[in-house]
Amino acid sequence: MAPAPEAQLHTPSLPGADDGYSTKLKEYVQRVETTHLPPPPSAPVEEAHSGPQGHVVPLTIIDDPSAWKATDFAGKEDSYTYVFSSEDVAELTAAVNAIRARGVATEEDIKALTKADYALPTLAPKLVELAKNVTYGRGFQLLRGFPVEQYREDRVGLVIAYWGLALALGRVQVSQTDYHADGTVFGSILNHITEGRWAKDYDAGYTRAPKINVNRLEFHSDQGATDVISLLSLTAAKEGGESKWVSGVAIHNELIRRGRKDLVAELSKLNTWLVPKKADQAQYLRNPDGTFVGFEDTPPFEYHDGYLSVHFQSYNYQEIKLTPLQEEAVWTFAALAEDPEFYLVKKLQPGDIEWISNTTVLHSRTEVLDGPDNREKRHLLRWWVHTDANKRPIASHYAPRSNVQDGGGFSVPEGSNIRLPLYPYSRHA
Repeated sequence: MAPAPEAQLHTPSLPGADDGYSTKLKEYVQRVETTHLPPPPSAPVEEAHSGPQGHVVPLTIIDDPSAWKATDFAGKEDSYTYVFSSEDVAELTAAVNAIRARGVATEEDIKALTKADYALPTLAPKLVELAKNVTYGRGFQLLRGFPVEQYREDRVGLVIAYWGLALALGRVQVSQTDYHADGTVFGSILNHITEGRWAKDYDAGYTRAPKINVNRLEFHSDQGATDVISLLSLTAAKEGGESKWVSGVAIHNELIRRGRKDLVAELSKLNTWLVPKKADQAQYLRNPDGTFVGFEDTPPFEYHDGYLSVHFQSYNYQEIKLTPLQEEAVWTFAALAEDPEFYLVKKLQPGDIEWISNTTVLHSRTEVLDGPDNREKRHLLRWWVHTDANKRPIASHYAPRSNVQDGGGFSVPEGSNIRLPLYPYSRHA
């Protein structure tokens, strides 16, 4: 069967399907709005400093490029934006054309490609250096001018081109797990982010699991990524759908500046932030004694080998019983993240790419309102990559999913199919 045309990609949501996210979001908004933040200091704080990353001392203010506020970049978009030059686009186009000339035309063909298949002698080194801004620097990078329009009617060419960026950087991770109609699991290494998570697949009938609504997202870390998260905009929503980024390191520092080192200490305690494993992961991961892994320790702050990693998912903490101090710590963290002084907001236009570090930057987005025309419907392409240039040690709560180890990203049963879909088969909020 031919791939689904764009005109069919946006189907109605499944009636009554929610999976509880809306309830959690309402609580998140209410708790953030009613949390009383400690006031900012009126004078310089006499607190110990350490840094940069690699030389972090726990419970100190960290001096590092990853500890930024939105106000630091006011009027300085050029400082974190790279615009693809005409020479970049020409080199990428030539590489894609050479690959197409070899008969590469399907998902399986593209999945078999390696870095060596792309002749990118000048572009690839640029991408590697730009990615270091994400891994070792501020934790985010905006790229503009990817040739989306050039490939508007050529989905294979578009995916080959975007996939070449991932392979130039390093090792791709499984960034989503999904189900065939018969219930068997497969992993995806390229994801389509559209107006809802789950919808019927137009080729094979993937229908399992509920749909998530299109309200705003709270600030969070992705569950399984260990390095760079990449999002390419194919089309933007008619209204809303802006990307938001906030530095978890800056939140760490601000809590100390505001006299709440006790919250930082609580947020970094090991073996106290035990959240239940998601069902699609708990059934595949085993402890050394052979029992299934039912819980995982996910402290929001983790100090390791001179580094601070940040991993925050309020909706996971909403599922467990917290102590009063833990509750205060979670909602103070969230309230600081939602302070406009701290977060950057950008609406990705077609051809824009955002790269963020999942170990230092939390991300979110505003509510999406798609228009009636397909050019007014939000559609992004996502991949996760652990970059070859990243030698940063992996925090223990990331390690089971790290591509530094044998696996990468989410776990799937041995022998499962790994997909690189050209078209959406699901709806991701």
